Amino acid sequence: MSQSITLYRVSQENFEVMKANPGGTVILNISKDNLVFPQTFEGLKFILSKEQDEETISLLEQIFYPETFISKEIELDTMETLSDDLDLESTAIYYNDIAGVANMHAFLSNISVEQFHDLYDAKELNENGVYPQNVWIEDGAPDRAFTRKHLAREFADLKAFIAAAKTDNDYVLSYVW
Repeated sequence: MSQSITLYRVSQENFEVMKANPGGTVILNISKDNLVFPQTFEGLKFILSKEQDEETISLLEQIFYPETFISKEIELDTMETLSDDLDLESTAIYYNDIAGVANMHAFLSNISVEQFHDLYDAKELNENGVYPQNVWIEDGAPDRAFTRKHLAREFADLKAFIAAAKTDNDYVLSYVW
């Protein structure tokens, strides 16, 4: 199974509704927009982390793996036994707040797509075992994934998504699947 991530933009008002009733909220119904990174977000994170200080690397980690979350309530006392396949991760909605989104925007807006192209190195991605391993290439067919051009498009999409979230003072939710 491949690992992907979806980011969702959610207004402050809808975030508060979701916070009040996380189990009864369908994120897709309250999000303004979403952006899917099918298997490529680790590559984006790796490239953007190059030559950055620890604080910036932590910020980049937060884009895809936020630490803040809202718990969906589980009625553990009504369960006779805890199942081995109970996924406690699915009981949380991970998000970045408005301040975090503003910091992400400030960082991303200082990197151009051309600079991103310059930072991309397929050999380096493969040598460092960046997920998915050993698939990164320099060039390929226009619709080929895991290339310099493909990842640069995804970077541009990420920049635009975070910029829109910052402009609208939205929260950004993160769902890894």
